[in-house]
Amino acid sequence: MENNKLTPATIGKHKFTIPLYQRLFEWEEDQVNQLLNDLLQSYIEDEEQPYYIGVLTVFKDEFQDRFSLVDGQQRFTVLMLMGIVMGWEDFLFINGELRLTFFARKNDEEYLQSRASNKDKLESYNNRKMEAAISTITSFLEKNVEDDRLEPFKEYIKQKTIFFISELPVGYTATELNRYFEAMNEAGKGLENHEILKVKLLKKLNEEDFEQCTKVWNAVSQMDNCLIRQKEKESIPDYKNRNIHAFKNSKSILDEKDLNTHESKNSIKEIGASNNKPQYKVRNRDEGSILDFQEFLLIVLGLTLKNNIGFDKNKLLKNFEELENNQDEIKPFFENLLKYRLLFDYFIIRTTSLDGRTTTYTLNYSDDKDQLESNDADHSKQALIHYQSMLYVSTSYHIWLIPLMQELKKVFIDEPENNFEFLKFLKEWDNCRHASEIDLKYGSINRYWFWRLDYYLWERREEFFKDKTKEIANHYVFRPNRSIEHIAPQTPKGESKIILNDEMLHKFGNLAMISSGQNSSLQNEAYEIKKAHVDSCVNGSVGGSIESLKLLRIFEFETWNEDNVKTHQNEMMDVLVNSFYDESMKKKLNELKFT
Repeated sequence: MENNKLTPATIGKHKFTIPLYQRLFEWEEDQVNQLLNDLLQSYIEDEEQPYYIGVLTVFKDEFQDRFSLVDGQQRFTVLMLMGIVMGWEDFLFINGELRLTFFARKNDEEYLQSRASNKDKLESYNNRKMEAAISTITSFLEKNVEDDRLEPFKEYIKQKTIFFISELPVGYTATELNRYFEAMNEAGKGLENHEILKVKLLKKLNEEDFEQCTKVWNAVSQMDNCLIRQKEKESIPDYKNRNIHAFKNSKSILDEKDLNTHESKNSIKEIGASNNKPQYKVRNRDEGSILDFQEFLLIVLGLTLKNNIGFDKNKLLKNFEELENNQDEIKPFFENLLKYRLLFDYFIIRTTSLDGRTTTYTLNYSDDKDQLESNDADHSKQALIHYQSMLYVSTSYHIWLIPLMQELKKVFIDEPENNFEFLKFLKEWDNCRHASEIDLKYGSINRYWFWRLDYYLWERREEFFKDKTKEIANHYVFRPNRSIEHIAPQTPKGESKIILNDEMLHKFGNLAMISSGQNSSLQNEAYEIKKAHVDSCVNGSVGGSIESLKLLRIFEFETWNEDNVKTHQNEMMDVLVNSFYDESMKKKLNELKFT
């Protein structure tokens, strides 16, 4: 083992690659800072004492000139990132070659190459985890190491950070390496559930399918990055065309150098002529998925098996037991994983933040109407974003995404057609789901009804709101974690002028939904104080946002009494009635009006 005892300074000509079956760099800021803190404390205590970061388990067959990192890729990657910040060129490169490469992940490799070469301008692809770690390392050194100790500390890390190399025997197959990977977890290496699942599924495949399915898993696991990203100055029709091509030829995109720059191979004749003015937009890079990878895995599992499964991601491995025991379904699952991910990226809303604090939603999809520069076209796309975001905050993810993804696959992959009415489909599905009993009683009411009402108030904002309140309605964003609030409070503070009897107090007309924080601060205040707060938000004299369009509508009343509760409830019931096409549902909602 002593011969395999190395540091960044004594590593020599050892070169490494991260194989397909391994996850990408995942360390967060806390983990990077913890390592740096430990190194700094070790340096302060004794500049001569070594700091051990463990064993790198590697594999090398006779055809390779690099070690494949079977275990330790996170630690070695962070050493490479430290080398970038600290200028260890002799560690980063061997005869001009990057010391660490990534098998079949050229975009990540090119990113690291660019960073290691100190290029001021990165390529279009940016590995966000690695970039964040570089920033964390830079910030740590600036804030925690005094100027006169900076260079000695860097040299300490290079000379005294010790790791060992443990080489597996020659002759391991890909499946055996995955078994080893699984054994490490059983020995307490702490792999996440989706990593264990990856090994469990891949090891059941033959060698021919193993590489392809590993590529699929690695590609789709990074949920925050679209597989096919719109490029700067790429027209909306061209971007749509690339996606449509990918839906029908999903396997072919895995052979591309970079999924995010995959070019459509459609001919000019297939694209067709258009009189529409090309539209361009620069994609916001600070976007994220509404699902994490484990939730997405469960969605695809449900779509593959076509039966009821559990959607608790904390029981991910248990939920996949049926698929594990049905080997014939494993390869189709991987095929679906890629197909549904392409559909998900293009047709499902994404979270975005322009200022790093306020979250809104965006959507890659555009239909033919959206190519026209008109208010109606904008309304069409915004309505789709709003309806999806309403479902996102109000309804468990699998309930609405599974039927939607099924329909998208049918329309755009299985039986392609061009007249898919996206918003109409969502509304009709949602209406059918709720075409039964409705309960708007306080204590048992589902918050869904408040969010649904807000959507249809937004859709009819020209009718219900004017001037500043209309501007607020235009920019309304659906947000989760809302609580139900009484407008006239149950236990008012001080001498409130508004007192409702118990029956009227709990009516839908006297209820609204706001954030839990605002509910805590205003929940027992009188109507006049709440109205003053809302008016201040509307006028911009205080910070904050309007939590609900129903709430905004309520505070257009100058005062609040039993008659206004009835008026408001009847108006809101009319909005809900008009949102349904089912006559029995309309009747039930009309029965909730005051006469």
